[in-house]
Amino acid sequence: MPKLMRPISSEERIKAREKLLAALDRGDIDLGTAIRRMRVEWTGLSQGRFGKIAGVSANTMSAIERDAESATVKTLNQILRRFGMRLTLRHISMVANEQSEE
Repeated sequence: MPKLMRPISSEERIKAREKLLAALDRGDIDLGTAIRRMRVEWTGLSQGRFGKIAGVSANTMSAIERDAESATVKTLNQILRRFGMRLTLRHISMVANEQSEE
């Protein structure tokens, strides 16, 4: 079994969150990949251990990390809540405008 990473500090998490959200907005990564990165890099927990905290099985965590489109909004929010987030909707033009201002 691979050794789990040390969880990151709050400051590192803020920077990592900004980078992660920007990558999501650009379409560089999908939601499942973002959830996996947050779980591994931010908490250092396995799918099973994190799943217990979030109230989902390791199999559900694995499925969501591979393809979050197959998950329910309720399940995604159960997981995202553990990162202080929730699933929301944004108009695509808002993302484009924010990126052009950078």
